[in-house]
Amino acid sequence: MADPTFQIPKDIIDPIIKAHVNEAVLRALDGPNHIVSTAILNVMNVNVDSDGKPSSYNGVPWIDWVIGDCVKKSVRAVIEEQLKTHADQLKAALTRELSTRNSKLVKQLVEGMAVAMTHPDTLKYRLNVTYDEKQR
Repeated sequence: MADPTFQIPKDIIDPIIKAHVNEAVLRALDGPNHIVSTAILNVMNVNVDSDGKPSSYNGVPWIDWVIGDCVKKSVRAVIEEQLKTHADQLKAALTRELSTRNSKLVKQLVEGMAVAMTHPDTLKYRLNVTYDEKQR
């Protein structure tokens, strides 16, 4: 007499096998918390450039970059708010300074503008020449 066979559908067995494999892998890797902690630490310690993009050359840890970026944004927001609050006083002080004879600020502005307008990088001219044989 032949032994009876019993077949279990594949869609029932696959999830059970996958669950056991996942459990074994997690146990081998010291549990799910360790994996998450390691991933977070890796992200926080990856070296990034001044734009926060991963860099292997002279970078800083991402966490340091994020903290610095947040501080810069916060300080900028406070400065902008203070400038808005005191805009009238700043405008009056600037007007007074620009009206003063022999003002150092005016001298610096004029020198800066003159240098910028005569700098070789801003004195680039482009010439396009087209040749039309029909006009000959």
